[in-house]
Amino acid sequence: MTPGHKEAAVTVINGNWGLTSLSEIRAVLLSAYGVLVRSFEAAPEEAVHVSLWNRDCPFTVYDQRPYQVFLSARDTYWSQYVYQFSHELCRILTHFDRYKTHRHKWFEESLCELASLHVLNSLATAWKEDPPSGVFEASAFAKHHQSYAEEIERKTPIPPQSDLPAWFNRNIDRLEEDPTRRELNRVVAVSLLSSFRENPALWRDCGWLNRWDARKDSTLSEYLNSWTDCLREHGPNQEPRAPDIVKQLFIADSESSV
Repeated sequence: MTPGHKEAAVTVINGNWGLTSLSEIRAVLLSAYGVLVRSFEAAPEEAVHVSLWNRDCPFTVYDQRPYQVFLSARDTYWSQYVYQFSHELCRILTHFDRYKTHRHKWFEESLCELASLHVLNSLATAWKEDPPSGVFEASAFAKHHQSYAEEIERKTPIPPQSDLPAWFNRNIDRLEEDPTRRELNRVVAVSLLSSFRENPALWRDCGWLNRWDARKDSTLSEYLNSWTDCLREHGPNQEPRAPDIVKQLFIADSESSV
């Protein structure tokens, strides 16, 4: 069985996870894993080991294989497990530790917020129709995934689409200074959500992030152009879509041709 195989892909490390079991946690994480792997049409390069972290900031360790993911969710707060794990798995699927220091890391972090919403919305349906075995009353819990995602969207103030380039220009310095400003990451994520719902194939483009050295891209336009070039040269046999959608939303028309 290779690390990319779903059943071999996720290991939950023993710890004080609270009122649940390792097998139940693993079943929840595998259901989230399945959604993102199908969306990206790619699996992590190595297995993912998940441990408990007694602080509020989940993270994935740089430069370790198998991947070492730390979550803070406990007990049977399944939506929190899904939210945190999906974010970290998206980091892995976008090759977060190939290039660690470029100024566009905020975009990866925003995409990971989007991935969490995507998986929560997907599992709200999947758990109702085909609940994971080994998770107590998973079918009844499914609606909570939807309400968890909706609450994040509700608390995220999104400017009108026509105002997004101005919002971006006001906030780009803050994003580049600290790529994990969650209140800003979520504006980007929720702004992209409808496009990814309408065209789930956009996730395939995201699997090619960090396949080039983004440290040479000094602006978002250059970064998106490099992403497009990478997709055309090495990516799937389809015209790149995701970079153009990001351009249309966040870059003013006068800049998009740069």
